Amino acid sequence: MDDVRRQFRAAAILILIILPIGIAGYMKFEGKTLFEAVYLVIITLTTIGYGDMVPTTEFGRLFTLGLIFAGLGALAFFLSSSFALLFSPEAMSRRRNFRLRQKINRLTNHYIICGTGELVDKTIGYVLHGAEIRRAQLQDASYRPTESRLRRFLGPPQSGRFSALHRLMRRLFFLFHNLFSAHTTLLDLIVVITEDDEYAERLRSAGILVIDGDPTADDSLRAAGVTRAQAIMVMLNQDTESLLTVLTARNLDPRLYITAAAVEEELKQKMIKAGANVVIAPYEVASQFLNSATLRPAVNDFFNSILFDQETQHQITQLEMEDDSPWIGQRISDLELREKFNAGVIGIRLENGDFAHAPGGGRVLREYEILLGVAPGPMIPELQRLCRPAKRSDIRITTFQRLIQARESKRLDKVMSLPECVTTIEAMSKHFVICGNDHIIQSAVRFLDPSRPFVLLTSDEALAQAWLQRGFCVIHGNPASEEVLKLAGADRAQAIMISMQDKAAAVLTVLSARSISKSLLVSVSATTDDMIDKLKRSGADRVVSPFHVAAQFVLLSTTRPEIANFLQHVLYNEITGIETAELYMEDDSPWIGRTIKELGLSTRYRAGVVGIRQAKGLRFEYAPPLDYVIQPYEVLIIITPMQYFDEMRSQAAGAQNKRPTTLRLVLDTAATGVWSRDVIRELIDQQEGG
Repeated sequence: MDDVRRQFRAAAILILIILPIGIAGYMKFEGKTLFEAVYLVIITLTTIGYGDMVPTTEFGRLFTLGLIFAGLGALAFFLSSSFALLFSPEAMSRRRNFRLRQKINRLTNHYIICGTGELVDKTIGYVLHGAEIRRAQLQDASYRPTESRLRRFLGPPQSGRFSALHRLMRRLFFLFHNLFSAHTTLLDLIVVITEDDEYAERLRSAGILVIDGDPTADDSLRAAGVTRAQAIMVMLNQDTESLLTVLTARNLDPRLYITAAAVEEELKQKMIKAGANVVIAPYEVASQFLNSATLRPAVNDFFNSILFDQETQHQITQLEMEDDSPWIGQRISDLELREKFNAGVIGIRLENGDFAHAPGGGRVLREYEILLGVAPGPMIPELQRLCRPAKRSDIRITTFQRLIQARESKRLDKVMSLPECVTTIEAMSKHFVICGNDHIIQSAVRFLDPSRPFVLLTSDEALAQAWLQRGFCVIHGNPASEEVLKLAGADRAQAIMISMQDKAAAVLTVLSARSISKSLLVSVSATTDDMIDKLKRSGADRVVSPFHVAAQFVLLSTTRPEIANFLQHVLYNEITGIETAELYMEDDSPWIGRTIKELGLSTRYRAGVVGIRQAKGLRFEYAPPLDYVIQPYEVLIIITPMQYFDEMRSQAAGAQNKRPTTLRLVLDTAATGVWSRDVIRELIDQQEGG
């Protein structure tokens, strides 16, 4: 680029020398006026030559020949260097970067992402996907009034005589609407800081604002508008660099909300001390998600549908009430959320930072509280508009740090030997099998209570002994072996959790578990994206990817922090004594046919029903009304103090107090039929070769 600039400067100087010489020559040799001389030079150098003005003297013609040879070369040189300066890839890239920096300089209350790698890729992938869905929802909301008018004149759009005309009008509306209306999504509020030039270029091609620079440097953070940003996500490959970035960002803006990812779990506390509001360890988050998917699958599906599944109709949102919100002083029932918006409230963030779960309709709203509502996606912007005063479009909540409280792993006084464990397991049924030896399974077991019906299975002898010392029932052996799985009682278990670093071993374990029991709920972690489909085809009900889950939680903790805090508050939190549980309505449950109000859960157990999984499929009733009548085989999603859950489950199940027949949604007996003997043999060879 420097060479191009030098060539352009040389060509410009040459032109600036030739033009005055040409003008002066025509004035002297041809006796032209200044205007006539300028005109004659220009038409000569551009080879236009209209013929209305030509040299008439001998010296004038000779001078013209010299001007043509010198001037045309200089002009061609000037034009080529100008073209290179304006349209070279580097020049166009510089102009594009300048425009992007101008856009960044105009941003306020935006989000900054620092880093490269798989976690950043997954996070941006969810942002892109969410932006597409958000634009589609906003387009549908804009078209809805027009569609209602067309319906009156042309009939229903799907089955009417003018369905083709309906489709044409819809396309034309979106075409013109997109030309004159710009919908702002989260994608428009993201700025990425990365040192990887190739990665930065790839992001720019996807329409993302990027700053090329070191995320730990003050200049890079200032260029990204850190002092105007709402939050920053730090996801660098080295924890030490992440720590430095957190410290730098906190020094630049004390009010900035900082979310950081830590590869090493022991560095979480240091990042909190450095200024991070939330620190997420991908493997720890994946282990908690895997625990939830195995032990509370309906609860896991409920929250996944409103938190992370962006294509579902209902989403959870924060509705902030500042001191001048029109909702202050009203009861929840007065808002008529269900009647007007098909929405409901499942929690309230109180002014002091605590949470109230499943509030009743008579709850009076107070200033500085935040409603956690569940509503159809297109209705959320309208709810936010009604909740916030018209003069205040952006509300920046004061941030605080939620301290990480140490959680000691539970252990029993009684420690069994391996032979004693085998004897104990023979009498067990409807229990849970946990097998593996990687970081995820070790982190998952840290949160388990050995007094509960768990059987731990691992091929790692040291890990087996450590689990035995905590009081667990342990089987030491190869989890991929059907004999070992039967020894762990997999044929009588409710669910099995699998997490292994070895891909072949993970697939074989899923295949073996599914061949033993078609009703067994199988949850498994996937180390790479290509394993997700393979594990599902092997028969797994739920597949958890550490970086997918971590990316989802990073986005959630950054863009909707109160929802993330609420989730931590109600999902089996021993510190608060609150858990979100699931109650299966078997066909003989005494609760069937009764309304939620008749059960009196709020007065008897301080509990509330936040969702109901329908009898078939994954369809949920969100924040159900008190007059909802409970049907057979539904699953109630209830937030309750831990001390009351066993009593509630006993009441819901009747005198028998039995566990559900199966936790699986669909008994897909063909799930394992897609694997040929050759493929299975290849997997076995891979495992034995490893």
